[in-house]
Amino acid sequence: MIIRRLLTAAVLTMGIAAFAGPAFAGAMTPSVYGTIDVSGGSGGISTSGGVTTITFNNPANIFSVSGAFDELMTCSGCVKLGTPLSSNTSLPFSLFSGSNNGNDVSLSITSDTFETTGGGGYSVYGSGWVSLTNYATTLASYSMTIPSTGSGASVDIYTETPEPGAFVLFGAGLLGCAVFIGRRRRAMKLQA
Repeated sequence: MIIRRLLTAAVLTMGIAAFAGPAFAGAMTPSVYGTIDVSGGSGGISTSGGVTTITFNNPANIFSVSGAFDELMTCSGCVKLGTPLSSNTSLPFSLFSGSNNGNDVSLSITSDTFETTGGGGYSVYGSGWVSLTNYATTLASYSMTIPSTGSGASVDIYTETPEPGAFVLFGAGLLGCAVFIGRRRRAMKLQA
């Protein structure tokens, strides 16, 4: 009987640790939130065989920031854009990486949609993973504008803060586990 109880407690503890470990790690490291605007020179746009290819001139700049990205601050020449980017590039693709004010930032895109804009330019948008020093890697949306003149490319990234409901649901699950363990302990004391 004691061995069965010990095995039950061990399995329950391992289950809680398996689910709670990543959640606690994520809760302790905040998600990236806010916006960042990266701007740099476009080396050109070409279309051949239905494939659009965009090249970028490096280095690029951080033009504006908000939220967690404030720690980066604006900078000139601190970002390297991944080049070239084409409509048939294998994803994920490192769209940019940069470093400023002791912080590193990068965006790895996992989806892209290419659309033409007025005057022969392009708009590329989709989603990806943004990383920032001292923050958990976070899902983000991005949009990029590339004018046909090659005067500059602008990448905007948007992230959202984690929903409080997820933390409430996780807390309710832990409370349920605590109640279950408490009842088991009381039942064992009554049997003894």
